[in-house]
Amino acid sequence: MIVKQFSSRDDIEEIKAVAEKAFSSTSDSRLDDWFSFSEMLKAIKEQTGACIKILLDNKIAGVVYAEQESPINGKEGKEKWVIVLTAVEPSRSGKGVGTKLLNAIEEVARNNGALKMFVYTNKGDDQVVNFYKKNGYEDAGSIKDYQYGRNNSAVFLLKHLTNEF
Repeated sequence: MIVKQFSSRDDIEEIKAVAEKAFSSTSDSRLDDWFSFSEMLKAIKEQTGACIKILLDNKIAGVVYAEQESPINGKEGKEKWVIVLTAVEPSRSGKGVGTKLLNAIEEVARNNGALKMFVYTNKGDDQVVNFYKKNGYEDAGSIKDYQYGRNNSAVFLLKHLTNEF
């Protein structure tokens, strides 16, 4: 497994394809409804976000993107990062790709001053929640009707990236 930080537009189409395939059988299958690759590229350029990819056999097997919670919040916004997208090629699921992605993005966030990493997903998506919990994230609550209007609450998970707490 080769872990690399995304730094150019060259493989954006392959990253999109992996994400689309990873989410194809979920309620979030319409990526354009909740994720913007152009905003991701902008945040990477402005160094308020980072994208990590894993290569297996010279193909992208997984990708994770995280960003500062909100740079407008000054120091506090820089200290909190949120994972916006984690996608693993379905044929590579369960083989450690996701864990490697998390470890790498957490390191990038730490190196950029992050103290905490958040992630959220749909309430009831137990497989995703359990994956993050297995990787050291803890329950941080939920917000009713957070996504897509009514009856789609979000579960938030948190991981402290330092021992400062």
